[in-house]
Amino acid sequence: MVISQQNNAFNTRALNWLYCCLSLFVLDLCSVSLLPAAEPQQIVFQKTWGQQGSKPGEFDFPIDIAINAADEIFVTDHLNDRVQKFDCEGTLLAHFPVLPNPGGLAFDKQGNLILSHILASGSSKHKIGDRISIYSTEGKLIRQWGELGSEPGQFNCPGGIAVAKNGRIYVADQTNHRIQVFDPNGKFLFQWGEYGNQPGQFGGKSSQNSRVGGPQFIAFDSAGHVWTTEGANCRIQKFTAEGKYILEWGSDADKPGGLGGLFTGFKDRKAGGLRGPIAVCFDKNDQLWISAVSGRVQQFSPAGIYLRGLVQEQGTGPGQFYAPHGLAFDSKGNLYVVDAYNHRIQKFVIE
Repeated sequence: MVISQQNNAFNTRALNWLYCCLSLFVLDLCSVSLLPAAEPQQIVFQKTWGQQGSKPGEFDFPIDIAINAADEIFVTDHLNDRVQKFDCEGTLLAHFPVLPNPGGLAFDKQGNLILSHILASGSSKHKIGDRISIYSTEGKLIRQWGELGSEPGQFNCPGGIAVAKNGRIYVADQTNHRIQVFDPNGKFLFQWGEYGNQPGQFGGKSSQNSRVGGPQFIAFDSAGHVWTTEGANCRIQKFTAEGKYILEWGSDADKPGGLGGLFTGFKDRKAGGLRGPIAVCFDKNDQLWISAVSGRVQQFSPAGIYLRGLVQEQGTGPGQFYAPHGLAFDSKGNLYVVDAYNHRIQKFVIE
């Protein structure tokens, strides 16, 4: 009898203790659920510069942008056949002519400029493209290579460029639907990709002879992986530096978090199949920033989770875009966007 009473008392104490713990656990969960959701960090429009024209400081379809350690900003001025250099406030520092139709832009390990030359517009003064060139930051031509074709070392509308930590040069060979890799002197090393919709292929939702299928632009993350944009397929693909497929994500939805939507900036004709992501770059936290034909510039996690975006409306006002192209960050984390069809650069403070 005594033993039974002791057991009952023990069981009662144990149950009370368990109920107390459960109550505290529930209260803790409730307190967590009542915490306010974290507000997304602000993106503040700061300034814009440029307009359509051929005078110094003006642009005729700028395409790509690169910023060096001194926060000097270089922009390819496609139809003016030149590169222009600015400070972070948009003050013109220099400009110099380059081979016709410059597009993609990156720095090599010596700080020289690597350019792709793409014959992609009926407005081009010179019907010459399909090559890569390297210039000093003062405008001296160092070397060039490439010609129209589909063999290794040849190009068909080369687009974005990225440089690996070991100095290798990666080129988005758009209409050939592949990535080509070269040593710092322009020697062909290897390639990957082909036309199609499967992992590691590019552009299968467009004509095989269309450059808008992709790949369009390239970027490296801090781990040395290669990320590509793919316009017609509205997706992002991730590869090893050797070209091994890792993953893909993306949506053709015309809404925040989507990569679809048509360009509305043509006054006299429809956009047709002009859709999808264009440029990609990484911020200091290894999050992706992606520009899209639909006028969006958005931030994603490496897993493809939409985080936030700039003012997502096409137009000519501050913070609006018509087919934004190249993206780059300065040393303070400010974001610069090449607003291609508005012929200007826009600067944003990312908080």
